[in-house]
Amino acid sequence: MAELDKSKSSNIDAENVLEGSILKTLWKLAVPIMIGNSMQVLYNLVDTFWLGKVGADAVASLSVGFPIIFLLISIGGGITVAGTTLVSQYKGAGDEERTNKVASQILIFVMFISIILSIVGVRFNRQLLELIGTPDKILTTAEGYLDIIMGGVSFMFLFFIFSALLRGYGDTKTPMRMMVASTILNIILDPFLIFGWGFFPRLEVLGAGIATIFSRAVAGLVGLFILLTGQKGIHLRLKYLRPDWKYIKRIIKIGFPSAGEMSIRALGMTAMMGIVTNYGSAVVAAYGIGMRVLSVIMMPSRGFARAATTMVGQNLGADKIERAEKSVWVSAGLVFGLLSILGILFFNFATQIIAIFNNDPAVIEIGSDLVRVLSISFGFVGVKIVLGGSFRGAGNTGIAMVLAGVSLFGLRIPITKLLTDILQWQAAGIWWGIAIESFLSALLATIWFKFGTWKESAI
Repeated sequence: MAELDKSKSSNIDAENVLEGSILKTLWKLAVPIMIGNSMQVLYNLVDTFWLGKVGADAVASLSVGFPIIFLLISIGGGITVAGTTLVSQYKGAGDEERTNKVASQILIFVMFISIILSIVGVRFNRQLLELIGTPDKILTTAEGYLDIIMGGVSFMFLFFIFSALLRGYGDTKTPMRMMVASTILNIILDPFLIFGWGFFPRLEVLGAGIATIFSRAVAGLVGLFILLTGQKGIHLRLKYLRPDWKYIKRIIKIGFPSAGEMSIRALGMTAMMGIVTNYGSAVVAAYGIGMRVLSVIMMPSRGFARAATTMVGQNLGADKIERAEKSVWVSAGLVFGLLSILGILFFNFATQIIAIFNNDPAVIEIGSDLVRVLSISFGFVGVKIVLGGSFRGAGNTGIAMVLAGVSLFGLRIPITKLLTDILQWQAAGIWWGIAIESFLSALLATIWFKFGTWKESAI
């Protein structure tokens, strides 16, 4: 196999993925990912903040299309997991030519998918919004916003591709820097386009959409330039930019189950909300706050999960199975310990945490109960997420998809229905249903991982 160019290899963040300290390498990989994820949260918060100055209808127009946008992100993010997996394994095997070729195939395949989704999305936006019950007074504005987002899907997917390929190569800092720059650009553009500052027209909700897509486009195109020039190791070449069905089949085999996994999670979120809404606005508000708190707490888990994806992929590619397995146990143990400590803090300060987001006494009381119950399960949720990342690194995305389906529709929803409807625990049954499911899912994932079927390389 071709030996990797040492000058290029020195540019990556994780020089010691195959040989160095596992703990140190995991930290080097995970921290930039966590910062990048924080930027994604900030992206959404900034749009909501500025549109809140316009009015409630503007925020509603932005929010109502979120399930559709989340589904798009699930598809794009899911398919590009194949890029992380295959690039990491070919790089671990020391095969530079196939690393570059599979990266090129990922680019042309995912961009083709993005164009199809863009055309379908723009054509059927209004019907989708009507299907989810969008109020008439915001329907036209919401449709206009989604037209802009759907029209720019290819730019969003381009950045997904860039980030996924570099993560597989071991470089998590460059995507982080690009995400930070893109977020800052969005923050600057938002008020100018929303309120019509200076010579810009006042576009309100449409302005937020344009700012988002323009910021994504800049990041995506700069990322494409980096890949075409080979500045960060991966070098896209024109001779590889023709469809090769041998590689595309592998991409579909790995990427589609991952997209399915994320879509299952989106459907599970919708189903859980259907249960929560039965208990009134205070419970809905508390649940919404609790889920936001949980999403922030889970950022370390997602960072280490993606780090585990890279570690497992490269070490399996290099036929270092024991090191791949040890990397996962170290990552899972670290996350379990960190989140358990955070769980203790959140248990003791639950009331103060909820009060930051809402001053309604009923919401604070209900939300405090929710946080206390969920804090018990923080560590187990982290383990489940990290193990999912390890399956993706091995290319076993089908396992990750099945685990997601079992966790949500085989455990969480049935247990929650049992506690709320049959045992009459009311809203408390929702919190305990989530906590119990988290423990059982972590146990199931651990057993599955220990069984060892993930150890076969995807290449």
